[in-house]
Amino acid sequence: CTLEKPRYIPIQTQITNRPELQLFNYQDKSMNLMLQMIKAKNQPRVSLFAQGGMGRPALNFLDNDIKPYYLGGLRIAFPLSNFYTAKNERASIALNRRFIEVQKESFLFNTNLQVKQQQAAAAKFEKLLASDNAMIQLRTSIKNTSLAQLQNGVINSNDYLREVNAEDQAIQNKILHELQLLQLQYSNLSTTGN
Repeated sequence: CTLEKPRYIPIQTQITNRPELQLFNYQDKSMNLMLQMIKAKNQPRVSLFAQGGMGRPALNFLDNDIKPYYLGGLRIAFPLSNFYTAKNERASIALNRRFIEVQKESFLFNTNLQVKQQQAAAAKFEKLLASDNAMIQLRTSIKNTSLAQLQNGVINSNDYLREVNAEDQAIQNKILHELQLLQLQYSNLSTTGN
């Protein structure tokens, strides 16, 4: 089983599908629904009613016979108590809405700051990779020169092994920096919501 190297992903700067942004939108929609609920509570209520029956006496108290009766009408009710609290409820909703906006702005600011830090770190790792390539070339040429010196008896095997280890260390540093860059790129995907 061989491990595959993940593909190169450019650093993203656009914040798109973060669940926090959806949460802020849903909270804003709930504030709109609460405003509609306040308006609905303050609307006058209109209702029709009807009542009927048989009675002795019926609606005429002077007549002692059993007679049917009925009443009907239109009822309008104005909820006066809600007019006193509606202003405070609207102010509370406006305050909650402002709080949600501040949270959203703070989240976007912090996320954009984190994205900029990731961009700077990616640029640093790309410079490190370029210097690592130059270092590997230099260490390889030094190792090859040391091999020729070892074959001609100018240096001993310890000196040659030291140069081989230095070349190997330079290669390992490059691999480490590549992995750190890949980790940063995938972390950026998570940060931007892509």
